[in-house]
Amino acid sequence: MVDASGRVRELSLALPGRANRANAVVALAVADYFGVDLDQALPRLREVTSVAGRYTQLERDGRRLRLLLAKNPAGWLEAFDVPAPVLLAVNAQGPDGRDTSWLWDVDYRVLRGRPVLVAGERRLDLAVRLEADQIGFELADGVDEAVARVPPGPLDVIANYTAFQQIRTALGRAQ
Repeated sequence: MVDASGRVRELSLALPGRANRANAVVALAVADYFGVDLDQALPRLREVTSVAGRYTQLERDGRRLRLLLAKNPAGWLEAFDVPAPVLLAVNAQGPDGRDTSWLWDVDYRVLRGRPVLVAGERRLDLAVRLEADQIGFELADGVDEAVARVPPGPLDVIANYTAFQQIRTALGRAQ
């Protein structure tokens, strides 16, 4: 990023994605406006590794899980940024909204060639959507089944709100 004085600064955030980089730049601009020393603020931003469970990374049976909350189509696309196997989980409870037609607003084609597992109360709605984009997938009953089906290594777990909370609970309320 370039600060107000024209100095170039490396963000090097622990959180992934363009949205988090954009949020960090805005936070630093606001901090600078209010007189916070950016040499103190930037290292503190780099320490953030999780926000209410989002972006938490943990080990489970030889797999490195990364938990991602996606609340809208743009958030889903942002979460697809890393080429690891992925578990997608969708519910349609009150906090999520009961209408899953938004699934058709997400371009899942970027998942082609990746192992994709599908879980959640509305996994069949998501399965139909993935079939339309010709994405190979497997249905899973939950995060533990998904973990058992992928080889050791990374697994991105991307879920909407209530599915995310259920997964966090199943994993022992991961940070």
